[in-house]
Amino acid sequence: MFVLKNAWFTIRRHAARSLVMVLACLVVAALATTAATVLQADTKARTTDYESQQVDAVISPRKGTKASPLGWNEYSKYAQRLQMDGMQYKAYFHETADINPEGLTQSGTYSLVGVSDKQAEPTLPHGPFVLDQGKGLDYASQNASGTQTVLISKQMAQANKLKVGDTLTIKDPRQQDQQVKLTVSGIYHYRKAADQAANRAIYTAYPTFAMLGLDTASKPGDPGHELLVAFVLDSPSTYQKFIKELRKDGLKASQYDIDSPSLKDYQRRMEPVHQAADQARTVIILVCLLGGLILLGCLFLMLHGRTNEIGMAITIGVHKARLGWQFALETLLLTLPGLALGLALGTAISRPLGRSLFHLGSLASMPHAGLIWKIILIGLAVCLVLALAAAARVVAFRTAQLYTNDLEDEA
Repeated sequence: MFVLKNAWFTIRRHAARSLVMVLACLVVAALATTAATVLQADTKARTTDYESQQVDAVISPRKGTKASPLGWNEYSKYAQRLQMDGMQYKAYFHETADINPEGLTQSGTYSLVGVSDKQAEPTLPHGPFVLDQGKGLDYASQNASGTQTVLISKQMAQANKLKVGDTLTIKDPRQQDQQVKLTVSGIYHYRKAADQAANRAIYTAYPTFAMLGLDTASKPGDPGHELLVAFVLDSPSTYQKFIKELRKDGLKASQYDIDSPSLKDYQRRMEPVHQAADQARTVIILVCLLGGLILLGCLFLMLHGRTNEIGMAITIGVHKARLGWQFALETLLLTLPGLALGLALGTAISRPLGRSLFHLGSLASMPHAGLIWKIILIGLAVCLVLALAAAARVVAFRTAQLYTNDLEDEA
């Protein structure tokens, strides 16, 4: 009780200095907690979130080489090899070929794009589209009624006065004297500005594309004929294994690239998080340095000029251990409440500050329990070091000073 009473008395006597020490601990703990939460989001984005990504793998000829685009025979060969190696995967694809619809007032080359399923739409040659009128492509029952449906662009519809339910007529590429009717089931526009070639793209489910024989009338790499096949894998680690297996099977790295549009898109979306993490590291370093200097300055002021006080206490019989505990307690009574309040404040403001200051958006989150405990342990270690430094001042007092004029000089 004697030690606590004396420690509290000293704190109250130097209220301004004590308040600065509490506020320094509070601010450092709050900002460090917020910044550490940003680092937590970045770590999660680089590890668990990254590994949980479904990966699409696309094979393409390397630029600057004379390698030809892969055709269905090559894709089938690699798919069989992957199955033999026990790799699980799905696939989506779209294939494009030039066509010449009859009776259109808008001149130019048109293309028909056969799309395998909904998953392939974001990777279409001219980018994803938005449906304005009608219905989208029916991948499940395209041929059930014998009607072959297509989607046309809003610009194409306006230029040729077409509407949902109208038909397009094209020549069968296998029999030029035969005609095929395609029913317009929907009208679309692109999410981003598109050129004339993009607006002349006509989309259909792949069975219609194959039924017209466009998959065999020419081959990938011929003018106007493009093929994209994406193998969908369950994780980035499987993606790396996929690359190794194809390289072993003869797909040369000098001629063909294997990329993942989905992983590139994920990394692009996570770039602001990585930049925020760099800013958060800078904040932690600056806050800890500045806060540490302030705390050391307050500790120095708290211990400076107390030689006489220590000497007088020892003279009246106060043991050094008891006096040292008093000095340590003066520090702990200021730093521990500051740490607790700062941690609580940092936990409360981490999400709104993550959104506004670090621009994390929906990725901003509260600190996890493990992170909170880590900050608590680091904070307690700092508080303990400051307390031990205060107690060391008493331990360093030389009893011989009681018999010299040192105390009188300092007094």
